[in-house]
Amino acid sequence: MFQSHFSVIILLAWRGLKQHAFSSFVAAFTISMAGGLFLSTWKIKEEAQKAFVNSSGGFDAVLGARGSKLQLILNAMFHLEASPGNLSWEQYELIRDTRGVKEAYPIAVGDNYHGYRLVGTLPELFQQHEWKTGRKYEVQGGGRIFSADAKEALVGDFVARKLGLSVRSKFHPYHGLDFDEKKRHEDTYVVVGVLEPTGTPADKVIWIPIKGIQKMEGHDPAAAQSVSAVLLVLRGAAGFQLDMKYNKQGNQATLAWPVAATLASFFDKLSWFEDILALVAFFVALIGALIIFATLRAVMHEKKREYAILRCLGASRLVVTCVVLAQSLLLSLAGALGAYLAYGGIGFTAAHLIREQTGVVMDPWSLDLGYLAFFPIVIVLGFVSGLIPALQAYRSSLSENLSPKS
Repeated sequence: MFQSHFSVIILLAWRGLKQHAFSSFVAAFTISMAGGLFLSTWKIKEEAQKAFVNSSGGFDAVLGARGSKLQLILNAMFHLEASPGNLSWEQYELIRDTRGVKEAYPIAVGDNYHGYRLVGTLPELFQQHEWKTGRKYEVQGGGRIFSADAKEALVGDFVARKLGLSVRSKFHPYHGLDFDEKKRHEDTYVVVGVLEPTGTPADKVIWIPIKGIQKMEGHDPAAAQSVSAVLLVLRGAAGFQLDMKYNKQGNQATLAWPVAATLASFFDKLSWFEDILALVAFFVALIGALIIFATLRAVMHEKKREYAILRCLGASRLVVTCVVLAQSLLLSLAGALGAYLAYGGIGFTAAHLIREQTGVVMDPWSLDLGYLAFFPIVIVLGFVSGLIPALQAYRSSLSENLSPKS
């Protein structure tokens, strides 16, 4: 008996929505967009922050010229922003030999190839450093790591695919961080290897010997003994000691440490933007709820005579009321499912753009309990939106609805 009543209720609710297909679609679409925007606003920031922190390449700190810690990290680790200045080679050697410094790798920047940065460093970075615990850089088959004194290049997987570079490819660097055809260097570099993908900004870089950047044709000879920054792996309490030495007592250099805390501070500064998007999502969701309410009112008004006939055929007030509530729940269900689809589309697009611009790989598909709780919340909101029309259907007069229209 219950199953029969349930089937009738769902069938009548579906028929009612089909008769008002456009308004039903608008209601479900509005909920989908609001939900997708809300989920994306929350998730993209969370996943982006996690991805950036996990993409630090296994380094604990960056030493660079006096300036912003965030700029140092973005420039040296994520290959964004411009270098705040240079350090002398002696400063690199000093930090390298400091107690508590486990690894130190100098980098030099200032050139590009079709917009992708050339970063000069030591071959030891790829021979000894673990970019992730237990994992060192690997070179794809047929390639090798560049030699320290040769005009050779080791290309990140992302750059290789974008520019069609492979082992034995040759190219001319261009001066500056932005591609300008008029600023081509005469030096010719040969690709000797392509890195296996790491999902970090290292994939978006063309790596060459640091001497290649320092002594590139057309560069200031004074820069031949300088570095842009030093990437550091620390042990023990070295971070506190170096922070005191460089940031609190010295004025010659800046130590960006700890990396995770600096990045977290950066993302916290964007919370206002997240709040604005959440507010927009809230108002869009409110509009969706009002559209559901208006749609159900219109359905009830146009079908009140049909409901009255159902009453005459034996349907109870409760059945008619449940039909109206079922329509609301069906709209909410469609909106909730659409919200997850919208979230997937927005998340995939955001992940693609972040990957294209930074080399950082973000996982847009992960869901936790907070996101799974979104589904029942939307259903409850839909139920509430349908309560007033459902109560009106319950209280409607049978005689008035069956009386002929004048």
